[in-house]
Amino acid sequence: MKKKQIVLLVVTMALTSSFSKMQLPTKSAKDIMLKVHKVAKESFNTSVQRIKLSTCKYTVSNKRIVCTEEARNKLLESVAKNYGNSNQDSRSISIIIEPKKEKGVGMLTYEYGELGKDNDSWIYFPELSKVKRLASSKGSNDNSGSFFGSEFSLEDMEDLKIDEYNYKILKEENYKGREVWVIEYTPTETKIKKSKYSKTISWIDKERYISLKKKLYVKGKLYKQLTMSKVEKIDNIWMARKLTMNNLATRNISIMNMTSVAFDQEVSDDFLTTRTLEDFTFREQSLVKLRNSLK
Repeated sequence: MKKKQIVLLVVTMALTSSFSKMQLPTKSAKDIMLKVHKVAKESFNTSVQRIKLSTCKYTVSNKRIVCTEEARNKLLESVAKNYGNSNQDSRSISIIIEPKKEKGVGMLTYEYGELGKDNDSWIYFPELSKVKRLASSKGSNDNSGSFFGSEFSLEDMEDLKIDEYNYKILKEENYKGREVWVIEYTPTETKIKKSKYSKTISWIDKERYISLKKKLYVKGKLYKQLTMSKVEKIDNIWMARKLTMNNLATRNISIMNMTSVAFDQEVSDDFLTTRTLEDFTFREQSLVKLRNSLK
């Protein structure tokens, strides 16, 4: 091959490579979070879970977190169902089955995909035979905004409404053997009035589009850290079976273990109402079949 031909070939290859790179679509931070949201909301219609929730005050010894008191353990049964366009709305109910003194305490939550619309939550205490409506709280020590007295707040348990936040990719890295995007998101001017958090940084698995870790900030200071582990594929759905919420401000830690899970079981709309909180017989009749589906 002549020298001119070789030079021409090299230039052509370089231009082709450059053009190809220019044509490759670059995912924006918002695009990534939209996919995360889609995977979370559209992968299933209903879920049934048995959850062990453990909370304690801790200290750090030899770089390990150690409880300084006996952990407060609760066993829950939780049922959720998605509704509406692309499953944007949802209803969920969680009931304590252990310890005995708290058995029957339950929480019902309606989440709405509509921008700006607040979610609704109710809690039921058997000894009072009364359903109380809750509001998501911005107060760091307000137990009414806590999920059964744990370090998971009602806001932590909510699905993200994508358009209520601004996003940017901070970096890409390897996190515990997984390639991830590290994405920061901050609430819009409207959302910040309702949110406790000034920003969140999330480690998003590039392959599975699930979050593996989150850092949650209040007034610019790191307040809590959430880590997801024991990631498994159940009924063709990726999920973390263990969530650990570390409150760095109070030195309390809560661990949520999904001990049993099932997806896309038949759940009636009537079950996801305050009647289930108050009517033990009705609740048990509905739960018998659902419990058999757990794995």
